[in-house]
Amino acid sequence: MSSPVRPLPPLPAGKLRLGTLVFDNVDLLDIMGPMRIFGEQRNKLDVEVYFVGAVSDDFVTSSQTVRVKPDYSLDNAPHLDFFLIPGGLGTRTMVLDQALMAKIKKRAEEATYTLTVCTGAGVLAATGLADGYRMTTNKLAFAWPESVGPNVHWIKKARFVQDGKYVSSSGVSAGMDMSLHVTSQLASEENAQEIADYIEYTWHKDGNDDPFYKVHMA
Repeated sequence: MSSPVRPLPPLPAGKLRLGTLVFDNVDLLDIMGPMRIFGEQRNKLDVEVYFVGAVSDDFVTSSQTVRVKPDYSLDNAPHLDFFLIPGGLGTRTMVLDQALMAKIKKRAEEATYTLTVCTGAGVLAATGLADGYRMTTNKLAFAWPESVGPNVHWIKKARFVQDGKYVSSSGVSAGMDMSLHVTSQLASEENAQEIADYIEYTWHKDGNDDPFYKVHMA
């Protein structure tokens, strides 16, 4: 497991809600992988999962052309205990929209846990909330999050990084490893492994070592 600088906050009381931000040109696996793990009936966190549209609750089209219907928008979603920001090409234009970024920042501030997958780390970094925190991101797109988050302590070799309430992961499939890690910390490692076995996924548990660092960056 990766060694956190700051511990995860304790679980809030009551029913937990996770909202995954969706937008045009979001990466499909960035959103579906974590939703599959957190939404699994075997997950003892018992989290209600929702898609939250960045602009509205109308359909968005992923980078892989699959359309996704949000349950809510940022404007009308209920309080979210977990706020997940995925990556995809749409993140590059999102950070230029000041009004939208203010809404994203507010949701990230209010959530007990803010998670990022891939270049979603750049969106969180651009809010300034993660200044001074450790984060990682997609190895093929590392330069862009670094450019919008110069005060973040970027960890290039990491598969996922947990620092306080912020948990970030490397590219695409790494969001599943991150989600299993969060489950292991807030429920139990046995529960996370049970989920990984059930979905027939080989869980990469070592957050400090992303095998794709050697492929794309070394």
